[in-house]
Amino acid sequence: MVMRTESKDVVFVRPFILDGMDAVQPAGTYTVQTEEERLDTLSFPAWRRVSTVLRLARAGQTEYLPVDPGQLHEALMRDGAQQDPSLPLSPTGPRARRERARSMRFTLRK
Repeated sequence: MVMRTESKDVVFVRPFILDGMDAVQPAGTYTVQTEEERLDTLSFPAWRRVSTVLRLARAGQTEYLPVDPGQLHEALMRDGAQQDPSLPLSPTGPRARRERARSMRFTLRK
């Protein structure tokens, strides 16, 4: 069976946590390793993901934590979609829409 491993770095701008982690991880650059096996097909080569792990450095030791690739992707998308709280609200952003809805709700109650 032919195997291959792909390694890439991902960057979290804010602290994060995923299933299987016992604590919130600090913002930073993390290495993700994906191992795949080649499927024996007649017409073209195909690969199937066997495992995805996130490399964590803790107290001078390296730990490899299995992660769900979909959950990792969602965490990265959430991290990238969040605005810097020191910046002004975008008039069309989700936070600005929520604040407008809240202010309208309280206005209508009076």
